[in-house]
Amino acid sequence: MNIKRWLLALLLCVVPCLALADGSVINLIAEPDVPYAFEEGAKILEVVFPRTYSSDCAIIRYDGETLMIDGSLSSEKMQERIRLALLAMQVDHIDVAFNSHPHNDHIDGFPAIHQVAPIGKLLLTFPEDYNKNMVAVVAFMQENNVPIEHVSDGQVLTLGAQQEVTLNVMQRAGDKSFTINDQSAMLLLTYGERTILFTGDVENRAQKSYALDPPPCGLKADILKYPHHGQVALLKGFYEAISPELTIMNGALDVMDGGKAFVKKKNLPYLFSVRGLTRMRTDGHIWVVDYLPEDVSL
Repeated sequence: MNIKRWLLALLLCVVPCLALADGSVINLIAEPDVPYAFEEGAKILEVVFPRTYSSDCAIIRYDGETLMIDGSLSSEKMQERIRLALLAMQVDHIDVAFNSHPHNDHIDGFPAIHQVAPIGKLLLTFPEDYNKNMVAVVAFMQENNVPIEHVSDGQVLTLGAQQEVTLNVMQRAGDKSFTINDQSAMLLLTYGERTILFTGDVENRAQKSYALDPPPCGLKADILKYPHHGQVALLKGFYEAISPELTIMNGALDVMDGGKAFVKKKNLPYLFSVRGLTRMRTDGHIWVVDYLPEDVSL
């Protein structure tokens, strides 16, 4: 091995360690010049948040499989932003679509998404007749021969030929006094040493329940998708159980005062999905966060 190759090999070993000295998340949006290197030969997990706001949608890609968490609203503007995200990712189909709860800003967009990126299977966490939003989407999927499956608390979804990526389903749906938001299904995604928690719209009752009685997989996550579009502060015990290094909010900028005040008080770095096509990549050892280029004419 010549000296240049030896130095390159050494750099690839050292840079990830340096990056992890201050945590597992390298935020190139805040610090674009920070050096990093993924592990040589590692498969990369990619999480992209379209520039939706006051609604949820996340696109996860790994080893040729694509999973979408929630489908945002059916509005033309939000669906165009999702279409642009899919185009930027070069994704032309969704293998699995997952719905955290059947509010319109999480489920109504799936039929429009199916028109541009056919959905292979829809996973539901609420009964098919729960409300009119659910009924309408179920009817559409049935008419278009899209299989529907139900998942519940404690189940584990996987991605990858060797099931390297796991998504633990967490849902507190047994207490009927909980609002539909509090019954949102959460997903804890784990790949190697890295984690990200998708929280749907869980509010105070669910947060308290999780803090007092954590699921077997725990709540600890490097990155937090802030619940309910960043509208309110998090309960102390819930936040401390997660202890994130970074959070992303997807609310309209004028409705996130509660969430913004909370994360600033905690000195927690945060991102707003509306400001850019936010991409999070990991090799299982580090997270690298940046903006994926897209047509930002909207």
